[in-house]
Amino acid sequence: MNKPAVPVIMYHSIGIPNKNWQWNYLTIPYDVFENQLRWMNKKGFHSISLQQLYEYMKEGSKLPKNPVVLTFDDGYLDNWVFAYPLLKKYSFKGTIYVNPEFVDPRDILRKNLENHWKREISIEQLETTGYLSWREMKEMEKEGYVDIQSHTMSHTWYPISNKIVDFRHPGDSCIWMPWNEKPTKKYLLQHDNKELFDYGVPIYEHGRAIGIKRYFPDKRLDEFLLDYVKKKDAQLFFKSDNWRDELFKLVKKYRQENTQEERTETKEEYEQRIYYELKKSKEIIQEKLNKTVKFLCWPGGAITADAVKIASDVGYISSTVGKDKISERSYLKNRYGEDPSRINRIGPTLYWDGKEEVGSKIKYKNGFCLILSLYEFQDKKIISFSSSIILNGIVLIYKIRLRDK
Repeated sequence: MNKPAVPVIMYHSIGIPNKNWQWNYLTIPYDVFENQLRWMNKKGFHSISLQQLYEYMKEGSKLPKNPVVLTFDDGYLDNWVFAYPLLKKYSFKGTIYVNPEFVDPRDILRKNLENHWKREISIEQLETTGYLSWREMKEMEKEGYVDIQSHTMSHTWYPISNKIVDFRHPGDSCIWMPWNEKPTKKYLLQHDNKELFDYGVPIYEHGRAIGIKRYFPDKRLDEFLLDYVKKKDAQLFFKSDNWRDELFKLVKKYRQENTQEERTETKEEYEQRIYYELKKSKEIIQEKLNKTVKFLCWPGGAITADAVKIASDVGYISSTVGKDKISERSYLKNRYGEDPSRINRIGPTLYWDGKEEVGSKIKYKNGFCLILSLYEFQDKKIISFSSSIILNGIVLIYKIRLRDK
């Protein structure tokens, strides 16, 4: 029996990169995304759902030729504005993993690329910053081009120890801290809101919420440093070359003179928190969209054995491969006979320089290069190819010759 490999592509934001967003490298330009869809369509790729993939991996169910799964993490508004119209245009389906805490609670349906095609609005006038509303998700699901699944509740980071690595200051990258302090405003916080910055508060060693036991720092120390910076002229204070040294000295003095009110959550508390993250997100999506949620994406690939077990216990049948299987990823091809409870994904990028830090540079593949990646994942050997570019007004044509390995 032929056991084709099924590529699952991991996208995030689709639209216009915004230099004011610290993670703007997650945005694939919408014209590049369209080029990828055009090439997949041209080369006979057919998008399938996660349910189809699961049934194929578990039971060997029949799939169309050249199956591919398109997934989008985080539930950004631009998935409605750009990705959804383009999926419809090329008859592709996609899965969007959303975090209920980030969903825009307003009953709104914003304009998208289809309105632009009708000449009702310019590209520049389209609202693109923020997160999806439930109404927009309902509209996408109604036409069958989008399937909404879970990305946990919070998609955040938490401190993991009392080690202070920095302090909140103008230009830092810890947007997750106001997320945690003001969870009901998370849908407004795709971009930094300086009014919500607690300058001077310690930034502790931290990790992604699902993969770590949470450390609870001494809030009195936070308040002590916050008050200290507030009494200063913040503009001048953070221009000083030694402001960090000054705050670290204050921390040392405070800790010497005060008993610390700090702790790390127990194993039982961790399990309860993960249970809430996974079960609550599932329940909310199911209630809001009147559907059954079966699939889960681990934010940032952070995972533990306990989290995998809890996911199964609360009713997820499959989740994404995380950092627990890094050494196996090159061998996992989403084939019949592999474990259907975990799916492996690939990115639509040429390279990732810097992992997750601000300033990381991602270059997105054009459609032709993406096709080559898909063929590689499918274990198709490329005998030869040439590319199509416009050079001095002359069009050079892409050609690919394949042979199954």
